[in-house]
Amino acid sequence: MTDKNRKMKILHPGKILHMELIDGRKLSIEEIAEALKIAPHSVENLFEGLIPISSEIAMNIASNYGGSSDHFMRLQKNYDLTITP
Repeated sequence: MTDKNRKMKILHPGKILHMELIDGRKLSIEEIAEALKIAPHSVENLFEGLIPISSEIAMNIASNYGGSSDHFMRLQKNYDLTITP
């Protein structure tokens, strides 16, 4: 299957996290920043797809909100591979 045949738009993992944490769990940027041990503006940049999920952020997501760090790293890798020309 080529990318042209994909029916689902590829989303940056940060946008997926936004849907889960802000929309779903109703957490604030500040709460998320504290849990992820990054600045609030970095959380905003992550949610906007401007910065990638690093291994450190992935570990903090997993330890604070569940899932595995490997899962979040795979989301980022798949996103990166999809958008690379």
